[in-house]
Amino acid sequence: MTHPLQSIRLLLLTALAALLAACQSVPPPTGFSPAQIAVLQSEGFIETDTGWELTLNERLLFPSDESRLQPGQEERIATLARHLLSVGIATARVEGHSDSTGTSAYNLKLSQARAEAVAAPMQASGMRFTPDQVVGRGEADPLSNNATAVGRQDNRRVVVIVTPA
Repeated sequence: MTHPLQSIRLLLLTALAALLAACQSVPPPTGFSPAQIAVLQSEGFIETDTGWELTLNERLLFPSDESRLQPGQEERIATLARHLLSVGIATARVEGHSDSTGTSAYNLKLSQARAEAVAAPMQASGMRFTPDQVVGRGEADPLSNNATAVGRQDNRRVVVIVTPA
């Protein structure tokens, strides 16, 4: 017959062993690594509720009724993609936007073309996209008031969103 203190000690040791085993089976933390965050921040991404977003309105404004990249922008986007890939970020969501000039249907098509124009050099640099990751939002999510020329220009943009795998 075992002594009651030995039974309690054995019970405590068993519980401690179970707790240690549980600690080892906790899934790894999710999110971006410090190196990934450093690259995102250096490229101008800002953390939001939906992920890390880079609004390419300062660097990538489209003229009215245009979806073609301006000279130099394709290389800038390719460099961005290479930087993301260098820290293991291999995919993103690319959202095109438009101002409110024209019909909603036309603006949706135009914003899709803008998203595709930005995604193309990223993909050529090695990033991967599924069709639902390159989307046009049309005029649905303006940054600025479409009543002014400056506001409309702000709204002709592309946003790149990255989230942890």
